Amino acid sequence: MATLTHKKEIRFLRWPVQSYERDQLREAGLPCLLVLEGRTAPPSDISPIEDWVRPPVDRLDLAARVHTLQRRTGPDFVPALDPTGILYYGGQSVPMSEAQSEMMRCFLADFGHLVHRDTLKDALGRIRNEKVTSNAVDLHIMRLRQRLDGVRLNLRTVWGRGYILEAAT
Repeated sequence: MATLTHKKEIRFLRWPVQSYERDQLREAGLPCLLVLEGRTAPPSDISPIEDWVRPPVDRLDLAARVHTLQRRTGPDFVPALDPTGILYYGGQSVPMSEAQSEMMRCFLADFGHLVHRDTLKDALGRIRNEKVTSNAVDLHIMRLRQRLDGVRLNLRTVWGRGYILEAAT
C-alpha cells in the first residue's frame, strides 16, 4: 500500500483490487484515495474521507485531491449532517432521528463551542410546535450521546449552561 505523508497520511489503494484494505481503512477512520483501474466504476458509497482518481492523473489535480482529504480529516474537520439525517464524521456515519437532527444542527452551527440548553429547547420546540421541558432535553441528550458513540464524537456537559460537541478523545 503506497502512502503520501504530509499533514495527514493519505493511503492510495487500487480499486477494486484492494477493496478489502479499503474496508479496514474505513473502520479505522483513515483517509484514502482510490485509484480506479481501467474502466472500473468508482464505488457508490464514497465517504467524506475518501476520494477517487482515474489514471493518468494530472499532478496538480492529484495534489488538490490529497489536500482536500487532509483538510477533511484534520483537527479542524467538522462533522456533516446530510438532508436525510445521516451524520458523518471520521469515516463513520450514523442515522439520526428528526429530533436528534434538529439538535445536531445547533451543535454543527458552532462545532466545538457551547450550545445553550435554551437553544436546544427552541430547536426541539420547532419540531413539535410546543414548549419543551428540561426533562425532554435531557432525554434527547442521553439518546444523542448513545448515537454519537458510533462516530467518535462526544457531548460534554457545561453544568448550568449547556453542551459542547467535540471529537472523542
